[in-house]
Amino acid sequence: MSISVSGAPSATTAQRAANSPVQRVTGWLTTIHHATIGASLLVASALWLVVATAIGVVLGFDRLDASSAVVDAGALTQLFSLHRFALVFGVAAPAMLGLVVWSLPAQLHAANLSLPRLAAFGWWSWLVGSVIVLVSYLGNGGPGGGDAQYVETYLLGLGIVLVALAVIAVSVAATVLTRRNGRALSDVPVGAFAALVAALGVVLTLPVALGTIIYVWLDYVNARVAFGGADLIDTWLGWVAREPHTLLVVVPALGVLADAVVRTARGRQPLRGVVLIGVGISLSVVASSATQQAHVFALGDTPTGTLQSLVPYALFNLVPLLAPLVVVLLSLLALRAGTPGISGAFVAAFLGVGMIFTGLVGSAAMHLDALGLVGTVFGEATLVYVVYGAVLAAIGGITLHAGSVTGRALPDGKVVLVALLGFVATVLASLPHYVAGFLDQPANVASGFDDSGLVGVTNVIVALGHLLMLVAMLGFVGLVVTSRRADVVTDRYRVEQPA
Repeated sequence: MSISVSGAPSATTAQRAANSPVQRVTGWLTTIHHATIGASLLVASALWLVVATAIGVVLGFDRLDASSAVVDAGALTQLFSLHRFALVFGVAAPAMLGLVVWSLPAQLHAANLSLPRLAAFGWWSWLVGSVIVLVSYLGNGGPGGGDAQYVETYLLGLGIVLVALAVIAVSVAATVLTRRNGRALSDVPVGAFAALVAALGVVLTLPVALGTIIYVWLDYVNARVAFGGADLIDTWLGWVAREPHTLLVVVPALGVLADAVVRTARGRQPLRGVVLIGVGISLSVVASSATQQAHVFALGDTPTGTLQSLVPYALFNLVPLLAPLVVVLLSLLALRAGTPGISGAFVAAFLGVGMIFTGLVGSAAMHLDALGLVGTVFGEATLVYVVYGAVLAAIGGITLHAGSVTGRALPDGKVVLVALLGFVATVLASLPHYVAGFLDQPANVASGFDDSGLVGVTNVIVALGHLLMLVAMLGFVGLVVTSRRADVVTDRYRVEQPA
């Protein structure tokens, strides 16, 4: 005898309801799962990369002919400022923190982040803040803006973005410190250690920038005597979006490289302790939040004067170089000590960290007074090197952890091709401006300089480089999407969970 209950929904019906678009959107809006939060940050950073590359293309072609303008001269200051915001707070910061949030629990063999609701709050706050910033620029706000209301809106949005990134960093730091499954901090994967270093750097420096925003806002809505008007906003806040401070944002890239080379070579890092020290050196940049200014080395009239200039220059420009340099050199050592080989994660991370190092070297060179590079497009190139290097490292990190996080590894050969394309794009978008900097092309302007000869050519190449980076990013996004439907690929980076 069988009994049927007509009113009870079948399992298929319940599953269909759970997979409905409304349920999926609701689940995404309310999720506290690390993979969804991290993926959301990564996708949003990809969208901001579209904005950044588009602006780079426009500015490149606008500077092709200094006698004619594609962009209205009154909007150029805002466009250059939006480009910097897009690169640092729209691309690099959410991409690196998103990668960490997405992959960190898998690295520590934990179920989720510590304080996952805090991380979710940070993600949504960053999204709201970044949209507010974009709207403020569209309304003639931002640095150099002519609408006072939208200038204030820009400061509000930027403040929300900084708070959001710091909040996410708190969740990341808490995860590394509390979910190590009994392991010592020195025994966690280098990627997790780098995540902790980045989180500490963000938590220690961004509140300083937030305090500066408050001071600038108070002055702006009153007499505008102490900090000046909208044109001087970047004078007070520019340090947070230039080198060496950007190193703190991209520290996770160093961890990706260190872990990728060990898993590629199927060996161990012979000098693991030194690698951790190298990553930790990045925290020396925290001191930049105390001075909030560039430190240029110039020969003094006396040895004492020269030394007074050299010490801060070395602290803020030379010491940070050791972080990527140590990791790159010891990664090559680990590759040689194990079974030498090439993998998509290693190639992308190695090229990415190499670009970051190139940008930091350029920043150190720019602050040598004898070279006269301050105020030229050389500074723009250093930032692009660092940010696009972080994008390449993020590609490597996603490739490295895709199998453990999603259960679907990415095809290595195609990742290598995308990484090489991104590398070429980064060089084209940056190196020509290194050359133009030595030719005295001024920064943040599209006219008033000699565009004949090599200078005009460099600007065209830079525009094409930004366009090529967009193509590389779209290629990787397409690769990730198609891999979800393709045949299962063996995960060569898999690490067995300890008993």
